Amino acid sequence: MYLKISNNSYNNSYSSEFISLNLKEDEEIANIQVIDENRLLITIKNNSFLTGAIYNIKEKKIQEYIDK
Repeated sequence: MYLKISNNSYNNSYSSEFISLNLKEDEEIANIQVIDENRLLITIKNNSFLTGAIYNIKEKKIQEYIDK
């Protein structure tokens, strides 16, 4: 995730922090898109639906879920 929002991926120190989305067994991350410098849109899919999760980078948590 860090490489998608970084300006310079060559000189980064990687954090050992892990962020869990608590995905169910049949769910997977389909895509991660940068909304702005503080937020990411994480698309989660399973067989029957798509869900968007807005992740706040500074607060290190999901702000909201968007169901489709």
